[in-house]
Amino acid sequence: MADQVYGQLAGAINARSTAFPAVKCDEFFALVEFLFTPEEAAIFVAMPLELSGIEEIAVNVPTRDLEKLEGQLEIMADKGLIHIRERSGLKLYEALPFVPGITEFQLMRGIVDEKHKRFAILLRDYSKAMIRTMLSADAPPMEFSAPGRKVPVDRQVDSKSTIVPFHELKELLQKTEYISVGTCICRHQGALLGKPSSKPVNNCMVLGESARFAAERGFTIRLTPEEAIRRVEEAEEAGLIHTFANSPDRFTNLLCNCYKDLCLITRMTSKSPAPSTAVNARYLVMVNEDSCTGCEACIPRCQMDALKIVDGKLNRDEIRCIGCGICMWVCPTDALALEPRPASKIPLRG
Repeated sequence: MADQVYGQLAGAINARSTAFPAVKCDEFFALVEFLFTPEEAAIFVAMPLELSGIEEIAVNVPTRDLEKLEGQLEIMADKGLIHIRERSGLKLYEALPFVPGITEFQLMRGIVDEKHKRFAILLRDYSKAMIRTMLSADAPPMEFSAPGRKVPVDRQVDSKSTIVPFHELKELLQKTEYISVGTCICRHQGALLGKPSSKPVNNCMVLGESARFAAERGFTIRLTPEEAIRRVEEAEEAGLIHTFANSPDRFTNLLCNCYKDLCLITRMTSKSPAPSTAVNARYLVMVNEDSCTGCEACIPRCQMDALKIVDGKLNRDEIRCIGCGICMWVCPTDALALEPRPASKIPLRG
């Protein structure tokens, strides 16, 4: 029974998002067995895709004891496996995807102990196995499953991160009512595995209603917009790329500040032959040749290797540029500027 329900988890997780897909392999089962008890896995599999009341969930679980089920759902929320919202005094529940969601909540507290070291090892092992499996010639088809409705395999799921330059991110934070912050999961995982980063770590943010849940459950702490902007300024100075996940298939409005040394998604993006298509690249860096002195200060800042000197002039590769604007921070002559990519208008919301 336990093996069966853990097997069903892959489809239930992928029905929420494929940013970090659930692929059945030994490493996947080791990871989910660490995170879920068999009873919790059965509840997760039984949850509808939409925000649902406890009565709707109870239809698909063995127990009809609503008080017991509510207690189990509370424990799962404390473990960062599901999300609870309250509307008009009614509790509504939703199962979280791997990313953004379950993975972040395991590490955002920044705890260093044997349990979290074990999770870091399991996550590393699964990440490697997942990539290896997805890139293999006989990669398995993606599974999607959710009770009460069909999830077509060919449905379009936006699994890309949105790159947000500092000026736009500042505007977003200024108008976001609820912001909370935790430890960067990638750099914390690196530290747990004995590979600490020199980059700032306390800048992994959650915005909006999701931030309220994360703070109330102790995953993060609340920030004022001004405090959040200072954290982002620190990240900008350190050369971190601001990425935001808030597309319709996401369950957590997560703002990350990424560096490719330890961030799996950013590292994979940098290895792509066309990074601008691997993410939602909404802007493009433009070079003013009259102002550019060719000092090369911007080149090491670019994590996508989109900048280089050609015939004594700075050249920007449009396919590799993701429009993060990190290069602009160090330009002494303001020769770099961002322009929107007309075909990539993606609204941001907290």
